[in-house]
Amino acid sequence: MSNHPKEGAKYQILVENIRREIHEGKYQTGDKLMSENQLSAQYGFSRQTVRQALGILEQEGVLIRRRGSGTYIARGGQTRKTRTIGVITTYITDYIFPTIVRGIEEELTSSGYHLSLGVTRNRVETEAQLLRSFIESGVDGLIVEGTKTALPNPNIDLYNKLQSMGVPCVFFNGYYREMPGSVYVVTDDRQAGFDAVRKLLGAGCLRLGGIFKSDDRQGHERYAGFARGIAEAGGMLNDDSVVWYSTGDKEELFSGAMASHVLRCLRNCDGVVCYNDQIAYGLIELLRGHGFHVPQEISVVGFDNSSVSQYSPVKITTFDHPKDEMGRLAARKIIRMVEEGTKETSVVLPMPLVEKESVARLK
Repeated sequence: MSNHPKEGAKYQILVENIRREIHEGKYQTGDKLMSENQLSAQYGFSRQTVRQALGILEQEGVLIRRRGSGTYIARGGQTRKTRTIGVITTYITDYIFPTIVRGIEEELTSSGYHLSLGVTRNRVETEAQLLRSFIESGVDGLIVEGTKTALPNPNIDLYNKLQSMGVPCVFFNGYYREMPGSVYVVTDDRQAGFDAVRKLLGAGCLRLGGIFKSDDRQGHERYAGFARGIAEAGGMLNDDSVVWYSTGDKEELFSGAMASHVLRCLRNCDGVVCYNDQIAYGLIELLRGHGFHVPQEISVVGFDNSSVSQYSPVKITTFDHPKDEMGRLAARKIIRMVEEGTKETSVVLPMPLVEKESVARLK
């Protein structure tokens, strides 16, 4: 029996050999790979087989081809290790963020890594500054909460530069559509939005409204689940009963003219799905201040099971955010990507319902 590999398996042999040589240190990030002719002669494979193998490695981001110059090692080569992981998050001191960051930090520290933390406050120019800083200072990997993930991101070139330098990245909470091969750890926001509608309908609510964030992917996903829940129940979504707000609107959402707008939109609703617990808390305060009873007249659902849901004057029925688990998973993935040079799979975490007081119970 012949010991030669089957034709269809030859390209995979070459892929694995190149990966192994990179991992063993034969090539460093930025080194030029042998030409297709040289690889063909060395392995005894056809040019077509070599081209197929290189194409796979290019798609994975291991190689980069430069027209008229050749093929180079983009990442995974033996480079100077800093034992530092850059972490970019939108916020850090409140809401769910301290728990996420603590999970990241504990996992990194236990594996001998340092954490270099930057906070964007959901501003793309701050994200750009942090990415440039990490490019200059050098980090082994990045853990990033995307900034305004529902909008086109102007910093994709900086992410691509880091990738070409061999710096892997794991996103959490949200990721960018312009980076379709991203590794991420996120919550199942769409399913939770759907489940929120089912909870309200099951409690006897008939006229549903919502408040959603327009510039973050989570807001769009939770709205998508909300819309699907209404449609599958045979209802009709009323655009006039949905309030959209952006990062810059948050502080003014429940005061002045914006508060009046919220009340007008939701005046005929008996159930409201809110983007998160902070928004649910603000809405409950606004409603109570205008003589509405929660949940007797209007039921309210939030997301994230934050401390806000507990100290609200009416404890908020919400969906649990796996804060600590998310941080730890993101850290474990980046450590494996840095140390093994492998591509991790993304994870979508469930958000179970946590029933409290803000949804009326059927008598």
